[in-house]
Amino acid sequence: MVNKKNLVVACLLIAGGIIAFSIFFQSDEAKIKKKFHALSKSIAKKTAENELMAAGIANKTKRLFAESCRIEIPSYSVDKTFPNNEISLNVLYARARYQKISLEFFDFQFQFPEEGLSTVDLTAVFKAITNLNESVFEIHELECTLKEVENEWLFTGIKGVNVLEK
Repeated sequence: MVNKKNLVVACLLIAGGIIAFSIFFQSDEAKIKKKFHALSKSIAKKTAENELMAAGIANKTKRLFAESCRIEIPSYSVDKTFPNNEISLNVLYARARYQKISLEFFDFQFQFPEEGLSTVDLTAVFKAITNLNESVFEIHELECTLKEVENEWLFTGIKGVNVLEK
């Protein structure tokens, strides 16, 4: 009986150690993937929102970005550096145009050209229904740059990559 109890306690300690290690000692890649998941979650819209909820979500999204973020999306003729205080306004405006939104990221390819800086190439899938009930489905190849600030990875750039078509 004592041996079984000791075995259970030992297993619980080992499991607790593994969980603590995975929470507190994550790789930079895992931390960055969590930022993309947080961005996806904050952009998502499943139902109608009142203005206060929408403003709160936009403000939460702003916290994922550094003091400024360069956004270059040639297919939309966007090429601008946005200061952090303008990001929530642009998120609020963009989300107001849709009834439903989902944004998913796939095919992460990480590069760390120097300490505290990361470039991530990935595929973004944007699905939405506009306020006019039109469906939107877009796939974009993106190159995102993130900077580590006080042990937190923040977006500093998002660039659309033109993919050649056959």
